[in-house]
Order: sequence, then C-alpha cells, then structure tokens
Amino acid sequence: MANSYSFARLWLTRLAVIGVLVTATVVALGAWTRLADAGLGCPDWPTCYGSITVPLSEQAIARANELYPEQPLVAAKAWPEMIHRHFAKAIGLLCIFMAGFALLARRRGESDVPAGHAVFLLLMVCLQGAFGAWTVTMKLFPPVVTGHLLFGFATFTTLFLLALRLSPFLRASGNVGVRALLPVTVLALVVLVAQIALGGWTASNYAATMCTGLPICQDGWVGILDWREAFAIHTYAGTTYEFAPHLEAAAKLTIHVAHRLGAIVATGVLLLLALLLWRRGGAGRYRRFAGVITLVLAVQVALGVSNVVFHLPLSVAVAHNFVALLLLQVLAALIFSLVQERKHA
Repeated sequence: MANSYSFARLWLTRLAVIGVLVTATVVALGAWTRLADAGLGCPDWPTCYGSITVPLSEQAIARANELYPEQPLVAAKAWPEMIHRHFAKAIGLLCIFMAGFALLARRRGESDVPAGHAVFLLLMVCLQGAFGAWTVTMKLFPPVVTGHLLFGFATFTTLFLLALRLSPFLRASGNVGVRALLPVTVLALVVLVAQIALGGWTASNYAATMCTGLPICQDGWVGILDWREAFAIHTYAGTTYEFAPHLEAAAKLTIHVAHRLGAIVATGVLLLLALLLWRRGGAGRYRRFAGVITLVLAVQVALGVSNVVFHLPLSVAVAHNFVALLLLQVLAALIFSLVQERKHA
C-alpha cells in the first residue's frame, strides 16, 4: 500500500514541476503572440482557418482565404497563435493527470496530498482556456484580453504553489522576527497584481508606445489625460478591437501614464518590503528573499526603461512580461514561507 501512495505522490510532484516549466513557456508565448500583434493570427478557435494547424499547402491557403475573406491568412501571425494554443493544450492535459494522481493518493489514505489544490488548478486551467477562446471570438476585446493575462498569471501561481506544497522546501525555519511581515508582504502582492493588471490593460489597448519620455511621459501629458475614457468598460460591439480603434490617443496616453505611476508605487512598496526583510530576516532565508526581490525588481525596471528608450522591441517587451511573472512568484513563495512560520509558531 505504501508503494501505491508514493507512486501517486511521486508522479504528482514530477508533473507539477514539469507543469511549472511548460506554463512558464506558455506565458512567454502568450506575451510573444500578444506583443507581435498576432492575437487574431487565427480568426477561429480552436482551429486555425478550419485546420488543426496553420494551413501550409496552396490549396489549404486558398480554402482558408475563402473561409475568412475579410482576414486573409498571414502565416507569420498564425504560427505564434497556434504554437501558443498547442502548448496551452499540453497544460490542460498535465492538469488532468495531476488531479487524477492527487485524487488517487487521497483515496488511498495520503491525507497530506493537496488533492483539492490539484482539482482547483484544473478548474483554473479550464477557465483560462475559455478566456483564450473568448479572446479570439470577441476579437481582442480589452477586458477579455486583460482577463486572459491575469488568469494566466493566476494559473501559473496556483501551479507553482502546488509544487511548493509537494516539496520539502520553505518549511518553517523558526525565525520569529519575520512573522509580523506577512501583512506587508500581502500588501506588496496586491500592489504588484494591480500593476500587472495595468500592464495588461496597457497592452490590450495598444497603449505601450504612447509615452516616449521618462520618467512619466513627454512634456504636456498632464493636460491631455482622460481618465474616464481610459478605464471605461465598453459594451462589446462585435467589431475588431485590434489596435484599439475605439479609443482616442488621449485615453491611450492616460492608460500608459497610469502604468508608469503604478510602477513607481510598486517599486517603492517592494523596496520597502526588501528592506524590512533584510533588517528582520537574520542571516538566512529571508535575507536571500530580500536580495532576490531587489535583483528581480532592478531587472524589471531596467526592462521597462529599455522598452521606452528602444521603442518597445519585441524581445524586451516579452522579457518585461516574463519578469513580472517571476517577481509575482517570488512574493508567492515568500508568503508561503511566512505562512509556514506562523503555522509552527
């Protein structure tokens, strides 16, 4: 019986680690697809111009263009979209297996296996898949695109925490001084998630290039702001939202300014958290957390500045998105560690 238990837990752990790696790839591919303006590279879902892959032959291309004459096939945009979709399907398959192994382990008596967590992750992936479909069928409607980004980050975080729960890492260290930092860390997480949401709103409304000056925007930006229009949730009109034709330049500039201001606030809060961890963390794990937060934050700020200076190169923009995900996981791991300290107080 013990061998059956260990078999299920072993494979659940292996799949969780594999899932973290695959999901990280999917997040990067999603950013690449979005920032390369390939979100409508395939106008249908789950197929691409009626095919399970990008049409390749002359006959298949002609048929694709007949099916969607208003949107002729552009292979350079269709490939990123379909590669992203196929990797996303792999996550769904992994999550089905993880939920199965977790339920098997729980059924056979391993009460410490987080079966509920694995099942919740599967539901999250299903919801994320729905947002992926709506992103295409609703033609890049900004609230859906932003929701797709946020659920992608949430799915990755849920999977990462599952891997942590199954691992021997970040158990209670007995550090009493850091237990009081849990509320500050949760606040930092909330601020970071809000900033990520602003980044998603900036990208989904094609506002990433509206401010070309530093640190906030070019001269005269204060008199141009239109907060009401920038954050209005428009009724879905059934037309394409690619390049955000529903917004005036002032609204797009306002969205970008909000993201810049959010970056300043998030940077301040995260630096404060790092300082508190350094002062109260002693010589062990929590000082390392302080160092990692500071390092990753510095990289993220440098990437944000590079996006402005070099006019949003695709590689830098994708890296900026990915490092935001990495910073979120650092905070999630820190909260997990602090919760363990409190549990064993």
